[in-house]
Amino acid sequence: MASKLNIKTMTEEEIRHFEQPLSYFLWNEKLETLKKICKFYEIKGYSNKKKEDLIHLIVTHIFKDLSAADKMFDVMSVEDYNVLNHLLIADTYSTAFTGKMPVQNLIFIIEEHAFIPSDVKEYLRRYVVEKSQAQEQSDEVKLLVSAVNLYGYFSLSQYRLMAERFLNRRQTEQQLEQELQGIATVKDGFVLNPLIEAAQFHGAGIEEKRQYYIPSSWEDFQRYFAFEYHEPSEELDALISYLSPYMNDINQKKDIRDTITVMMKMIDNPDNLMSIINDMINEKVLAPVKMDETAAYMINAYRTIRNWHLGGHKMNEIMQPERRVINKRVESRKKKRKKKNISRVKK
Repeated sequence: MASKLNIKTMTEEEIRHFEQPLSYFLWNEKLETLKKICKFYEIKGYSNKKKEDLIHLIVTHIFKDLSAADKMFDVMSVEDYNVLNHLLIADTYSTAFTGKMPVQNLIFIIEEHAFIPSDVKEYLRRYVVEKSQAQEQSDEVKLLVSAVNLYGYFSLSQYRLMAERFLNRRQTEQQLEQELQGIATVKDGFVLNPLIEAAQFHGAGIEEKRQYYIPSSWEDFQRYFAFEYHEPSEELDALISYLSPYMNDINQKKDIRDTITVMMKMIDNPDNLMSIINDMINEKVLAPVKMDETAAYMINAYRTIRNWHLGGHKMNEIMQPERRVINKRVESRKKKRKKKNISRVKK
């Protein structure tokens, strides 16, 4: 029997990195809760089983194939998906959370923290990679999740335009806001990614200077349904190749790449880029690196990742200088003066 988790005796860092399998968390649930999980997943022969046998039934059924994940995602709300998505892409196993979570999601809420079991995290990561573009998800869900992943935060006005463009839905901003109640965070007329703290967000004046990147097609837009998605980037490839010798576990290469990509989306100041690397070094994911060289690779990659604070644009798109249009008559005069000056020097 697993010992009960006592958060009050743990530091926040210990809580975030509390790594335990599904069986550990199931041991700390009531018998009725285990039976609810069995009922949801249609696990046969659970009614008269003891706790130990129920746990064995659940664990065996969940991990035998991807059908359990199919069933879970089929009824999962956008809000629950966003919490799960955060836990899947993070290199930790818990996050602060004050809401409720259906038991079938296999995320366990303990004293205002959401915990994901280590084996469930690995299992669902594999599922999301394989099926993040699955047709089972409704277009409305794809639009909302893709938008919060691409933009981080976006106005209801922009959401209305996207719904009209990609889904041919014509609704007012007020109607859209009503639909989002309970499934997304809306503040000051903006829809927020769950990773953004609503209390720290203030939307006044943002929309006046915010330009949004809009993918050219619905197919391109849907790619952002996967939180870690990014367009091909030679600079990001070069960064990961450079970091490979410093990885303490080369099997974590994809996780490291995904984490760097996600963090780059969120960072609004290039000066803070190396904090990503420092965190990985402190957590023993990376061995100490050459800071100056790494910083150069990081900034090059950062310029090719679509950033939240740039409305989904890449930094290298924003940095492109405007093409100057020179008046031909002025250009001609300059050339004449230049020739005249040269002739004087020769004399």
